Amino acid sequence: MASPPGVPAAPLPAAAPSSPTNSSFSQGEKAPSPAVVPVAEPALAAGQKDHTSLKKVITTRQFVPMALGGSIGAGLLIASSVGLQRGGPASLVLAFAIAGLAVWITMCALGELSASFPVQGSFYDYSIRFISKSWGFSMGWNYVMSFILIVPFEVTVMILITQYWYSPHTGWFVPAVLAVLFAIASAGARWYAEAEHAFGLAKVGVLVLFIITAIVICRGGVPSDPRHGTGFSYWQNGGAFQNGVSGFLWVFVNAGLAYGGTEILGMTVAECKNPTKVMPLAAKIVGGRIVVLYILTLFMVGLVIGPDTFELFPDMRKTSPFVLAIHQAGIPGLSTFVNAVILIAVFSMANASVFASSRALRAICAQGMGPRILSRTTKKGLPRNALVVVFCVSLLAFINAAPKGRDIFEWLLTLASVSNYFTWLSICVAHLRMRSAMKKQGKEVSDLTWTSPVGTWGSKIAIGIFVFALVSQIVSAVIPPVPNEDVTPGESILRGCLGFIVVIVLWLGHLLIKRSQLLIPLEEVDLKMNSDLPDGDSSIAVEC
Repeated sequence: MASPPGVPAAPLPAAAPSSPTNSSFSQGEKAPSPAVVPVAEPALAAGQKDHTSLKKVITTRQFVPMALGGSIGAGLLIASSVGLQRGGPASLVLAFAIAGLAVWITMCALGELSASFPVQGSFYDYSIRFISKSWGFSMGWNYVMSFILIVPFEVTVMILITQYWYSPHTGWFVPAVLAVLFAIASAGARWYAEAEHAFGLAKVGVLVLFIITAIVICRGGVPSDPRHGTGFSYWQNGGAFQNGVSGFLWVFVNAGLAYGGTEILGMTVAECKNPTKVMPLAAKIVGGRIVVLYILTLFMVGLVIGPDTFELFPDMRKTSPFVLAIHQAGIPGLSTFVNAVILIAVFSMANASVFASSRALRAICAQGMGPRILSRTTKKGLPRNALVVVFCVSLLAFINAAPKGRDIFEWLLTLASVSNYFTWLSICVAHLRMRSAMKKQGKEVSDLTWTSPVGTWGSKIAIGIFVFALVSQIVSAVIPPVPNEDVTPGESILRGCLGFIVVIVLWLGHLLIKRSQLLIPLEEVDLKMNSDLPDGDSSIAVEC
């Protein structure tokens, strides 16, 4: 998820007249051969200022904590409680481990792509460049819609978290949170990075604290806990796998929501001072984060509370399982502290979603796939117009307080969660297509700036996992682990397939209207790498 380079240092030569489908090139860049996809954003005239570029202001110091804890939000800290109830502790750990493996492989593939082929837009630029323009168009808008909808979801979850202490009024709570979010966003990427640096450290710290506390609870080291140690009691007598296969499939699908946002690092790298180094670093950090902060943490959750624990505390069914585990052990002061940090963590994910959605919207419009006015940035590189759109959509957080509002919100959330698997699937397919194009055009893998440690076979495994997840979404809609009497079978199936419908409509619509290629021939794929670019130009954009 990269973004445009900075303003060229010297005036550009005058561009030759072209048709609407052609474009000009930055100073020193050679005209493309027929195999090269043209740049989407026109060259600047002499003395003209670039108002669509972002600034590279994020340092490695800021980036590392973001890579560790940046995408940890409500999916892990809150929604995992539903996964524990419907699937059991073993299903929870197994589903997150399999999905986590695929996500790590995807980050390695994205690291390889972004190190050698930095682009001006986002990850979907690779879909446009290596797969097809129509699929890239579909993935671009699918991603924008997904993260714009995540913002009101995270704000709504913050209301649920504060109910551990008191019930805030939606009328003032939502505007207050949105005001702070957009104050940070309006301050620019530097302040966003500083905020996420602090938030990332806080999230990592509280999860490590929980792991240590859970070990003590499990071993019977808390005198106030009447259980005097839990061991593997919640894994016995059929408690490990609740609701059988359907329970596991439901947890597996929703793991996509918990891991969603990991690819934001690919977008953040566009505003880093050394993008070709930090993205491969992030791919390595993400592997450790998934093992410790996701899988190990959820394993410990399954040791200290069980699926029936929520029935013992009916007033805390919507509470984080981390808070409930500490509360049940009789450590009230610590549970309050952990709940406060979780509130900060969910706010952090909302903050990251504002950043991601505004940058993605700016990038997709800068490539001619949306209103050009939304691609403009301020002199400081702030995508102000895109931020206004994100803010307006964020007001959907008020829907949850309206009659039938929760039903509407669940429809939107289903759309957001399925899109994550499409996002990661497309990155891996683009990686395979890039490698195939290199082989077709006689280029060596050693030419790449950085290569994925799991290579192409890793991407193939990840694709298989993501396809399984998408199929599981349909199966879970047809055969839900827990029947919902408020939802008809037809409505359940339609809700489960909504994400597929949106992606297919966007893809087919662009394919038929633009009459573009179904797949770009491998011999025509643009393989111009970062090292091939002239000094001062660190990215390539593609026209849609």
